[in-house]
Amino acid sequence: MKRPILFVLMICLLAGILIGCTTKKGSDVTDLEKIVISEMRGESWIPVYAAEMLGYFKDEGLDTEWVVFKDGPIAFQGMHAGDSQFCMLSTEPVLRAFEEGLESKIVISTVKNKQYIFAANSEITSVDQLKGKAIFAGMPGSAPYSFVLSALEEAGLSENDVEWINMEYGAALVALEKGSIAASFFDGIHINELKNLNANILINTSDPVQHEALYGSKYYESQMVTVTKEFAEKNPETVQKFVNAVIKAMDWQAKHTDEELAKLVSPMFEDRDLVEIVGILRGSLSNDGFFSEEGYGAIEGFCLEQGIIKNPIGYENVIDMSYVNNARKALEK
Repeated sequence: MKRPILFVLMICLLAGILIGCTTKKGSDVTDLEKIVISEMRGESWIPVYAAEMLGYFKDEGLDTEWVVFKDGPIAFQGMHAGDSQFCMLSTEPVLRAFEEGLESKIVISTVKNKQYIFAANSEITSVDQLKGKAIFAGMPGSAPYSFVLSALEEAGLSENDVEWINMEYGAALVALEKGSIAASFFDGIHINELKNLNANILINTSDPVQHEALYGSKYYESQMVTVTKEFAEKNPETVQKFVNAVIKAMDWQAKHTDEELAKLVSPMFEDRDLVEIVGILRGSLSNDGFFSEEGYGAIEGFCLEQGIIKNPIGYENVIDMSYVNNARKALEK
């Protein structure tokens, strides 16, 4: 009798240990703080995707959910509506929204300058030839739209002198090739594809000379991560954890090849050969997350010139580099 009883007790004890282990594992997952990141999925935010793929967000105690929107301003509105805590987009819409009462804090930049292209079909050789033509540049108020509008005005054209077409960013190359549009905004990563189409590159800010001529600076931290001012004030620890993860990823990025970085983040992109793209972007990707005062001045000046904002806002009212500074110090220890 004693042996069967002893055997049953051992089975129960073993089951209890297994159950205890399973429960503990589940609690580890539950202990992670859930954050939602609204974005428009673009290669300019590769450092953030690298942090995800390297597991650095989880190391910081964060469980990430990614929500992809059609355009940056829509993703930004979603954050201010409470649908997300973090948003990845361009800087210009953040300044515009700030002036309208939606206050945000930019907590880390992912690029050092802007790589934008305005390209036209082979028949168009200058911007002033676009009068009456169909063009694409994203949504009104977005950074691409403002960039193209600036190019038009520089050529003596107004917003009403062209036909603005609404489409997905990914459809612009095909539309230009088929003749559905005469010109379009493109990210700098599409430079080789545009050359293959025999497109005329009207403006290319990847060229430092053109970049400085257009913006008055070699710095223009146009892609970044932002949070609402309210969230930053109430959850500074969460913001710090997010920035810590991205700064660690930037450090990894600086120490690895284009091939290694492309392979790492490729699961975040479907059917894309990222090696060439990373090679094109490498010089613009930030390795320290810092948003310079010079770059901010160039962006604010551009926004004032284009009427995106009416009055200067000020670096300290929008940019908070304390999280980046803290993360850099921790990394150097």
